[in-house]
Amino acid sequence: MASPEEAGGPARSQNGRDGHSTSLPAGRSERGHRLTAIGPSRAPSAAPLSWQRAGSGGGGRAEAARRGMEPAGAPPQGCAPAREAEEPPGSPALPAEEPQGGQPAGAPPGEGAPPAAAERERGRRGAGPQGPPGRATRGRGRRAPGRRGGEEGGRAARRPRVTVDSSKAKTSLEALKISLRQLRWREFPFGRRLPCDIYWHGVSFHDNDIFSGQVNKFPGMTEMVRKITLSRAVRTMQDLFPLEYNFYPRSWILPEEFPLFVTEVRMMKDSDPSWKPTFIVKPDGGCQGEGIYLIKDPSDIRLTGSIQSRPAVVQEYICKPLLVDKLKFDIRLYVLLKSLEPLEIYIAKDGLSRFCTEPYQEPTLKNLHQVFMHLTNYSLNIHSGNFIHSDNVNTGSKRTFSSILCRLSSRGADVKKLWSDIISLVIKTIIALTPELKVYYQSDIPAGKPGPTCFQILGFDILLMKNLKPMLLEVNANPSMRIEHEQELSPGVFENVPSPVDEEVKVAVIRDTLRLVDPQKKKRKDVQ
Repeated sequence: MASPEEAGGPARSQNGRDGHSTSLPAGRSERGHRLTAIGPSRAPSAAPLSWQRAGSGGGGRAEAARRGMEPAGAPPQGCAPAREAEEPPGSPALPAEEPQGGQPAGAPPGEGAPPAAAERERGRRGAGPQGPPGRATRGRGRRAPGRRGGEEGGRAARRPRVTVDSSKAKTSLEALKISLRQLRWREFPFGRRLPCDIYWHGVSFHDNDIFSGQVNKFPGMTEMVRKITLSRAVRTMQDLFPLEYNFYPRSWILPEEFPLFVTEVRMMKDSDPSWKPTFIVKPDGGCQGEGIYLIKDPSDIRLTGSIQSRPAVVQEYICKPLLVDKLKFDIRLYVLLKSLEPLEIYIAKDGLSRFCTEPYQEPTLKNLHQVFMHLTNYSLNIHSGNFIHSDNVNTGSKRTFSSILCRLSSRGADVKKLWSDIISLVIKTIIALTPELKVYYQSDIPAGKPGPTCFQILGFDILLMKNLKPMLLEVNANPSMRIEHEQELSPGVFENVPSPVDEEVKVAVIRDTLRLVDPQKKKRKDVQ
């Protein structure tokens, strides 16, 4: 069993003077968390992202790959040294392959000094090849700092900075600004006439005037992860691979499948009279908990009015969730879809745990309407008088996921298996969405025509059952990247207050995403 620290203990900051992360010894964490590659192009031996590729391998590893899971004990590779990759969630942020300060990724502690300090040290020792003691190579000792240290510094200084258009960033703007300052990239908050390297949009891909660079949204993603579309995609895979896709609750689409819903529930009750189900109804286009309600019987669905004009998904409610401090909670994990072809996915090694604000009880007719007990939506619970804003990632109504893993590990839970199950869930969900996503992508950005490449951060909402089985609740195409919350000073008067827990997780996610899509990285590799 991993130690509590290895299992995702609270992150500890250890940043370099220039704002870039320095490498840490094993078992240490810095502020932010590494994004772990789980795509086949970056990690051939890890879980693949399509079953077509999985068939190319052999032996037990290929069988594990076919099932969309990592082989036991095989950490993701290709994004960090093996020693670091073996660490479960809560590990350091992914270091850039060549950080802006000139520090190579994976360098041992002590080699991460700022460039100026490194130049001073090089000057003391004499740059260039060292001759025998007492023999300073004539001329070479004087030339070397200029030829090597100086030239390297000159190249770094002359290297064009990555440009980012943040004019449409909206709610992610503050976290994006912090990330760009840490990376020392150039921001254009009001747009730019000349093309930028990266365009950061807040809602969806909607700009047909971008002909180059990268955009942080995929065409069609918003439509693909709506509740009904996601449900259809996953149910299609459930029909084909029922054992592989058992992480999604039984669901029906309303109003078109209402007769089927009634019939199937009646049949299940007849076969098992002890079954006392609860169902949760979610409007298709709803967000932030709007319009969600619980029912005990299909006859309780509000068919008149809104359900006819506003379709919904009804799902079997998970009545036995894992509780922490007697409270129900869910997990918001951040997943980066970096590329569709080849399919390349990264998963942030920390996320947020959002708690209900009333002690949980299994649903009954009396407590069905107590939203603060049953619904984990932050936007709902923030209005509860029991909501706790905390500066500590281990307490309060919003905590880091790594703090939950640390707590589970201390109780003897197998957090490595839990993390493996979560990775499997993420891979299989995106596999279910990929075919239609490709259609949208090729329609908006046809091959051979000028256009940007795309990447996108998704928010996966996951609920842990009492037996630690992760269940997918929904996928959010535009997860909130706000790092502050509103505080009511007096009736109707609010101010924005920094949220340390949000900043801890979200800035790391955006910063490491930018590092992964860094357009200068490939150019530097080619030069090297």
